[in-house]
Amino acid sequence: MERGCVMDTSEPGSAAEEEEEKATEPRPRTRSNPEGAEDRALSTQASVGNRSEGEGEAASADDSPQGTAAPDGTAWPGPTPPTEIICLDLAEEMALPKLESFNGSKTNALNISQKMIEMFVRTKHKIDKCHEFALVVVNNDATWLSGFTSDPREVCSCLYDLETVVCKSFNLEGLFNLIQQKIELPVTENVQTIPPPYVVRTILVFGRPGCQPQFSMSEHMKKMLQCPYFFFDVVYIHNGVEEKDDETSWKEMYAFFSSLDTKGTNYKYEVSLTGPAVELHNCMAKLLAHPLQRPFQTHAAYSLLEEDEPPEIEATV
Repeated sequence: MERGCVMDTSEPGSAAEEEEEKATEPRPRTRSNPEGAEDRALSTQASVGNRSEGEGEAASADDSPQGTAAPDGTAWPGPTPPTEIICLDLAEEMALPKLESFNGSKTNALNISQKMIEMFVRTKHKIDKCHEFALVVVNNDATWLSGFTSDPREVCSCLYDLETVVCKSFNLEGLFNLIQQKIELPVTENVQTIPPPYVVRTILVFGRPGCQPQFSMSEHMKKMLQCPYFFFDVVYIHNGVEEKDDETSWKEMYAFFSSLDTKGTNYKYEVSLTGPAVELHNCMAKLLAHPLQRPFQTHAAYSLLEEDEPPEIEATV
C-alpha cells in the first residue's frame, strides 16, 4: 500500500501532530549557509513548476528536512555532508529535440536534464538527509534560483517551467563569483588527518558546443579551485559527430573544463546529442558518489566483475 493511501488515525495533540509542527519550523543555520536559509511555505512550493503527474514529488511527508548542525551549532554529526550546487544551462541548444529517448522518439537535453537532476537530488536525500542542495541557472549570466536547502521539494519546485534563451557568451567568471558570494570554503587544521565539516561541490550541466567562456583566473577563483574540499564537476552536452564543423570546438571546450582541474579530483563527462538519452542519466548516476570517497576519474570502474568489459550503454543506477 502506498503511503498516501494510509488512513490518518492520529488524535489531536498526538505525537504525529507535534512531528508535523517541527517539520514546518525553519531549519537551523549551517556552515555552508552561514546567513541562514529562507524556508518557503509549502503552499508556495506547490504552486511553482509545471510538471506531469508524478514528477517533482521528491520527498514524502516523513522525509522532512533535518538540521545539519549540532545542537550547539559548532559541529556536524556523522560523516562529512556535501553541499551540492547544481548549475543548469538554459542556452537554446538545450531545447533542440536531438536525443533519442527510451521509446525511440526525439527529446531535448533540457527535459532529460531536469529529470536526471530531480532523480539525483531525490537519491542523495535518501542516502543522507543532511545533504544540502542549491539550484543555479546559467544563460548569459548566472542566477541563483534556490538557496541551500535539505528539502528536495524546494529544489524541484524551481526546476521546471524554465525557458531557454539565445546565449552569446558564457560568463564562467560570473558563475564563480556568484558561488563565492554564497559559500564559505571549509578549513581544517590538518588536511591529511582532520575531516572537513562539509564539502562543496558544483555540478555544471552545460550544453553549448562551441561557446568560449568569458574567463580570467582571479585570485578567489584560484582559491576555490585549489581548495581540497571544493569540487567542480561537469556534464558537457555537445553536437558530437553530427555537425562536423563543431567537432573541434566541442573538444576544445571539453579540454578547457579539464584544464580547470588543477587537483585532478573533479569528474568530467561528455555526452553527444546524437546518442541515447540514457547516457545523460548514466553520467549523473556516476556523480552520486561522495567527492571524498571516489577515486580519480581515470581509476573509476563501473562493471560488476573485474574481467567484464563495460557495455556501450550501462544500466541506469
